[in-house]
Amino acid sequence: MGTAPAHPVTSYVLCTDPASRLLLVQAAGAGTWHLPGGVMEIGESPLETARRETREELGLTLDLLADDLLGVEWAQSHREGARDRIVFLWAGPMLSTADTDRIALQERELSAWRWADADDAHRLLHPAVAARIRTPLQRPGRVTYQETRYERNEPHDSRVPRQDPARRHA
Repeated sequence: MGTAPAHPVTSYVLCTDPASRLLLVQAAGAGTWHLPGGVMEIGESPLETARRETREELGLTLDLLADDLLGVEWAQSHREGARDRIVFLWAGPMLSTADTDRIALQERELSAWRWADADDAHRLLHPAVAARIRTPLQRPGRVTYQETRYERNEPHDSRVPRQDPARRHA
């Protein structure tokens, strides 16, 4: 019998505005855009992670509930020595102008935030993240499960995941 895997768990939140644009945040230094969220800490649930990360990163307290779960993904690592991960994706609230006026970025981690329509989000986000949010956005109200695998025996672009075609929707 093998050792149990120690997969990192991450939780991210899809917040929108009244125009259905997505809130994206930019990592300090790296300049990459991503969704608000991050890595689960010991003793914390994925839902608690989403709440904590948005509070820390944006200065906003979001009233996220278990029913706000949009999807779960098993994401295979594309780098040797890195671990596969489990990703939770949550539906955040529609933020008003008053909400966005209260955004206070965690400066050591984030340098900017912006609204992005679907096309901009898919252009700005890492391809794996863009693929992760595509199905939940197309199937609102349904929880999705997906697996992202990378071909290890062939040359490939490590930025482009291969989605498992056997997807289940709850």
